[in-house]
Amino acid sequence: MSIARLTLSNYIMIAEMLGLWMMLDSNVHLKKRTIKITRTVIILIFLESVCWTIERWTREIGYLTTTRIILTPTIYLLHPIIMLGIMDMAEIVKKNRLLLYLPIIISAPLLYTSQWTHLVYWFDENNLYVAADSPMRYYPYFLFMLYVMYFVGVFTLRYAHYGTAERRGILVSIFAATIGVVCHLVLEIDVDYSTLFASLLLIYYLSLYILTSKEDTLTHLLNRQCYYYDSDKLKNQISAVVSVDMNDLKKINDSEGHDAGDKALKTVAECLVKGKNKGKKVYRIGGDEYAIFYLGRSEEEVQNDIEIMKAYLSETKYVCAFGYEMVNDKDVEAAMTRADSQMYANKAILKDTNERRIAAHKEATIRVMHEALGSGMWGMEFDEEGHMASVEWSPEFRKMLGYTDENDFPNELESWSDLLHPDDKEYVLKEFNDTVSDYSGQKNYDVEYRLKVKSGEWRRFHAIGRLLRRDNGVPLSYVGMFVDITERRSREL
Repeated sequence: MSIARLTLSNYIMIAEMLGLWMMLDSNVHLKKRTIKITRTVIILIFLESVCWTIERWTREIGYLTTTRIILTPTIYLLHPIIMLGIMDMAEIVKKNRLLLYLPIIISAPLLYTSQWTHLVYWFDENNLYVAADSPMRYYPYFLFMLYVMYFVGVFTLRYAHYGTAERRGILVSIFAATIGVVCHLVLEIDVDYSTLFASLLLIYYLSLYILTSKEDTLTHLLNRQCYYYDSDKLKNQISAVVSVDMNDLKKINDSEGHDAGDKALKTVAECLVKGKNKGKKVYRIGGDEYAIFYLGRSEEEVQNDIEIMKAYLSETKYVCAFGYEMVNDKDVEAAMTRADSQMYANKAILKDTNERRIAAHKEATIRVMHEALGSGMWGMEFDEEGHMASVEWSPEFRKMLGYTDENDFPNELESWSDLLHPDDKEYVLKEFNDTVSDYSGQKNYDVEYRLKVKSGEWRRFHAIGRLLRRDNGVPLSYVGMFVDITERRSREL
């Protein structure tokens, strides 16, 4: 058979594959790995066509050749291998991929030795194909259909959140092709399936391209463009909308890196799509913002699903704020605006609660430290001109002096300075003021003095203080602590 005849007999398939090969260079949606595997599948389809054409030529010879014995099982095995390649294009299967190749690995020795075992088929002395008189005669077709059915199942699950319309094209094409194969099998009409594979690959590639263009590449949720499109197209079906916002993404990116931030976004996305997804479409519409449309779902069902999502999130270290609104007037945009308002209110509560929890923890920790050290803190704030604006005596400070709260020991400088011992007052206040006036920042407040406590007793204290200053040297805040050293000094004396 001449090269020209071979080319013309497969002209449509060659033209389709060449066109697809060229289009791959301009693809911006699919990954490089997907493009590489697509080209591999194109080569496999072309190889199958060449093998089938040569095998058909060997039939016309009046005697059996080794070429036909090798090519026939090779063609049978190429069909499921091509299906595996198509599955790899969309990374449908990521785990246990070796198990997918196991049926092919097992089948290879069965098919290549069938000429002598007569298990599946063989060729007689007249070079005629003889099928085994048992169900094993259909083994190559069962093997191929096994991969087709598996592909349909995992493809449907992989793109379940898109809805039927987005998957319909490729599924209809596969079912139509399957029916054609079955008809050829029943009528015992031998045919080269390379053209069929080429057409299916084109349709699948187009479907994959469309699906990928609708997908957020990081989380595999529907993207912002789909959100706007569906909010209009499905407005008669949308019964409720949910606004979701992840907390502290910037903090994660800044402290742990963007890889950790990406992991957080993907984890949150997985929590939002877990469970029952019928009548539910989830979108990533911004950096840490998500939206959900419910189609024909009641308010109770929406509330239950929100609780399910929160339960999944509670198993992670991430927190999200939720807001939902029922759509009663088909105005999806207005409903989402109200849902956003609820979400931001929920976010404020979560943030306030979290900050209060952190503040309470810090305060408790500081309090334990002061109790262990027997010390008390004090702080002062200054305005932009360097004048004292406020004074704050900590509860531990007051407690050490015998006072209980701000009522009997107000947050005023005089509350402390009026209790200083007459012999120490001038020196202590001078040190205090000199530290404030030293714009060089070299001087620190570090003094010992006697102070009258509420019981009337004079006790000795050691006080230190540090000033935080603005860029121009003007005081910003004055923070210090003091320790009761009365007993220590008595022991030393």
